[in-house]
Amino acid sequence: MILVQKLKKARRRKKRCRPSNGIILIKLSHKCRALQQSFWLFVLVLVWGSDIYAQVNATSTYPNHPVKIIVGFQPGAATDTIGRIIGQQLSQRLHQQFVIENKPGAATRIAMEMLSKAAPDGYTLAIANAVTTTFPMMFTGMSFDPDKDFTPVAMLGRTPSFLVIRSSLPVRNYAEFVLYAKGHKLSFGHPGNGTNPHIASLALVNSLAVDAIDVSYKGNQPVATALAAGEIDFALLELESARPLLERKAIKILAITEPSAFPLQPDIPLGRDVGITMEIESLTPWYILLAPPGTADQIIQILTQEIRDILNMPDVRDKLLSMGFEPESTNQTEAANYFLAHRQKILSLLPKLGISIKN
Repeated sequence: MILVQKLKKARRRKKRCRPSNGIILIKLSHKCRALQQSFWLFVLVLVWGSDIYAQVNATSTYPNHPVKIIVGFQPGAATDTIGRIIGQQLSQRLHQQFVIENKPGAATRIAMEMLSKAAPDGYTLAIANAVTTTFPMMFTGMSFDPDKDFTPVAMLGRTPSFLVIRSSLPVRNYAEFVLYAKGHKLSFGHPGNGTNPHIASLALVNSLAVDAIDVSYKGNQPVATALAAGEIDFALLELESARPLLERKAIKILAITEPSAFPLQPDIPLGRDVGITMEIESLTPWYILLAPPGTADQIIQILTQEIRDILNMPDVRDKLLSMGFEPESTNQTEAANYFLAHRQKILSLLPKLGISIKN
């Protein structure tokens, strides 16, 4: 009531203020102007404060309903299995369901497009693998940019690759393999254009200065089956796909393409020790948990810490290792740097090899 009365007095004073040149000036008193400024400042603080409260409340109670983890492969694939193990642990620790949603197709592009368009509220996540970074080199008309439209949350780990040959190939080690490749036109298989095994195989063939037949399959398991059947001569496979065939002696492992030995296969020679080009190191399949761009830092921090704790649990590590998956606990910054570094490596490697993988 007092504020209204003062505003009325100010208006009366404004009307009496007429200079000699006839121009009407609005001249409020200092007191009235101060009251108006105070009023609008109060409104601004009220709106801003309620918005901040809503954001803080949303992150402090996260998660308060089920979280979706999109996987760009069919159920049973390596990415799907890893996602379910991690999702189960997150459900137990954060007391909300983390549900896997399978969206296979287009080398995971369908799944990643869904993530890039999802609300940045922490309730839609996705597991990316190495092929995600090669999208712009594989497809035209991309609706998103892998460098900008994802927020890496945490590195999950890698599945080391092994150079594997059909058992009937008359070689016993990598040196003999090189000699044989120079005298014969070999064939190799991979799980699809643009995948890390595909690019690494091409780099290997290029380093040997030989010709080889490139055969694409729909996944690692069909590659392993074709290798055992003698349809192709060699491939870069992860342990999970190769193990059953190794036990039947249908295929042979020559080396691991990692800079260090895999804990469950410590006796397999390192590629760098037997002369395999080091360009293919780090081109083993890897997996990172992603969130949409703009997801609140508090939510990212919650997820990052939980993932790190889960991957350090002995029973989880043992289970993942038994699948041929090597857990790799990182913080959010390290995950982002790894994602970008791998993309830069691929960008520099493909032109050098003269490779085009556009679909």
